Amino acid sequence: MAAGTFRERIAAYGVWRSAIVDALKRYAQWLAGSELAEPALQARIDRILARLRDDRLSIAFVAEFSRGKSELINAIFFSDYGQRILPSSAGRTTMCPTELLYDPTRPASIRLLPIESRMRDISLAELRATTADWHEIPIAPGDPESVAGAFASVRETKRVAIEQASLLGLHQPDGADPAGQPDARGMVEIPRWRHAVVNIPDPLLEMGLVVIDTPGLNAIGNEPELTLNLIPGADAVLFVLAADAGVTRTDIEVWRDHICPAHKSGRFVVLNKIDGLWDDLRDDLQIEVEIAQQVASVSRTLDLPADRVYAVSAQKGLVAKIQGNSALLRRSQLPDLERALSHELVPQKQTLVRERAGRDFEELAAVVTSLLAARRRNVVEQLFELSGLRGKNRNVVDHMAARIKGERAEFDKSLRHLQALRTVFAKHSQSIYSTIGMDSLKRHVRGAREIMRASNFSTGLRDGMASLLTESRADLDQVSGLIDEITTLMTAMYRSFSAEHGLSLGAPMMFSTRRYLDELERVEKLYRRQFGAFSLVTTEKWALMRRFFESVAARIKELYELANREIEAWLRAVIAPIEGQVREHQSQLRRRLESVRRVLDATQSLDSRIAEIEESRVQVEQQLAITGELAEQVRVLMSRPIVTMSELEPA
Repeated sequence: MAAGTFRERIAAYGVWRSAIVDALKRYAQWLAGSELAEPALQARIDRILARLRDDRLSIAFVAEFSRGKSELINAIFFSDYGQRILPSSAGRTTMCPTELLYDPTRPASIRLLPIESRMRDISLAELRATTADWHEIPIAPGDPESVAGAFASVRETKRVAIEQASLLGLHQPDGADPAGQPDARGMVEIPRWRHAVVNIPDPLLEMGLVVIDTPGLNAIGNEPELTLNLIPGADAVLFVLAADAGVTRTDIEVWRDHICPAHKSGRFVVLNKIDGLWDDLRDDLQIEVEIAQQVASVSRTLDLPADRVYAVSAQKGLVAKIQGNSALLRRSQLPDLERALSHELVPQKQTLVRERAGRDFEELAAVVTSLLAARRRNVVEQLFELSGLRGKNRNVVDHMAARIKGERAEFDKSLRHLQALRTVFAKHSQSIYSTIGMDSLKRHVRGAREIMRASNFSTGLRDGMASLLTESRADLDQVSGLIDEITTLMTAMYRSFSAEHGLSLGAPMMFSTRRYLDELERVEKLYRRQFGAFSLVTTEKWALMRRFFESVAARIKELYELANREIEAWLRAVIAPIEGQVREHQSQLRRRLESVRRVLDATQSLDSRIAEIEESRVQVEQQLAITGELAEQVRVLMSRPIVTMSELEPA
């Protein structure tokens, strides 16, 4: 069945990733055993392994209330439990954004963040790292009742005064939703929880899948974490509509503003509840024609190819899976959606991981190969020198020793240039860390907050946000200039050492801050779209603006931290080749001089010394062969397509 294919492909992706991790560990172990595991190389391997270990494949479900979104999640992911796990009934079921994942370092539970946390100037990203702010309910993973009971908490609500609801950004006086209007006592119903994180050892989640269940469309604008991180960062977004409701104005706004990127990759529309169109008074062909017309209409309205709009019945699909009714499952058309998800989402994620990890690994392998190649070249040169001493007199040997000493002296002069480069390198590195350090960002955030607090007008609020983005962009521009200077210095030094001493250095590894600047631009567009036009500063708008600002500040902090880590890794990587080969060259000069001295002092015969060096040459050749073989194993695994067992079986 398609459901099996979907689960199989996610599992196969996890197996593929684990195989690469194992191959990288073998490569690292071999480097350590061959005395090649320099700190910079080991750090690069650790970074690749961490990236693979922390890799997640996320799917976000977005819809207005009562579109069957939670039922769709039940049908795709949790039918094996034999019952509904996520609450699914008429009316509102998911009252807060809910993430389903598996973290083996934490117990199985559902963590709930109280709605009152919206009142604090702390972003959701920062609150994630705390434990005291969350209410935790244990889950017994093997007990469906326990799992379903824990999930039921996401639909809990409470009634508060209008003033408090306004401060929380959860009351709109002119809102069309009757549930958000005050009762006779002036009380408003609001969600009890702001966010939920479910940690459960489900097979798919254990493979790195993350499922994000969002509440109604109003929450998209009210919870900045959704617009800034969760939805844009999802590998796939399923926008769920109801076949009987079509596309509303709110649907169109949310689709265009928050979901559909220009390339539309990983974005699907699900036209749910097609069972409402099943009619005993019409034949199957008539029903299929009506469903096709609905799909075409949605496609035109959302400017999305029709083959990315899937008409399904999540409810019938779930029932069919639980009852083992293959005919009903086919009629629900759920397998078509699952097949599309598995065949687009998994290869898309694999390509992204392959490109990032593959690029890092190729740079690492190139450094290792160049080190061994330099070692082989030096051994061969030493063999050539010593072989040339056969039958020569002492004057020739003395002359060779003097020549090697001269080479050492010239190399030592070059090392003084390298030391000067290290000084400039360290100075520029420190400037980079200072520019995008946390102290710098804290000053920007503090200044922006002061601008916002000093004004009760919309222009002042916008100026505060603009100040933070402008200062952050200036920091990254300054860092970009420093990186260019370092690259220029390293390029000159690479060329100098290659030309003067025969080192195989090539060109230094490049680095760009473009992706960080692009993320700032994306955040700025979101901010302008949400707040650029408003002129009246209501209580609700002020509360939302404050939360949005804190979420933006937290997102920029994540960017700074990421930039620090990646630039630090680049700085180590860009100087590692020259330092590694310099050490190797120094060692070989020392060995060459020692060999000649032994011959001069008659402490070792020329032939025995040549035999030792020949043995070293053979060892280096073996190391080059082994490192090539181990590197090729990693490359083959990375390039291997993901194929499930069922796809290998003959039809």
